[in-house]
Amino acid sequence: MDISLVIFYLFGGLTALSAIFVAVTRNIIYAAFALVMCFLSLAGVYVFLGAEFIAIVQILVYVGGILVLLLFGVMLTNR
Repeated sequence: MDISLVIFYLFGGLTALSAIFVAVTRNIIYAAFALVMCFLSLAGVYVFLGAEFIAIVQILVYVGGILVLLLFGVMLTNR
């Protein structure tokens, strides 16, 4: 088995596990950090599929913008 295939399956499993953790956890901060892990591992999957531009856009737009905005909103309004 090729090592790149093993790494691809590792990123795919990490994406699935972190997405499941986002769905089942009750703590919103833990869910947001698991969503960061899901987005980053999904960008790793995109890199292994040869879609480097989509991976960069995934990191810049979703992780860099939307998720940081979500975290700031939760941390500033949580009592």
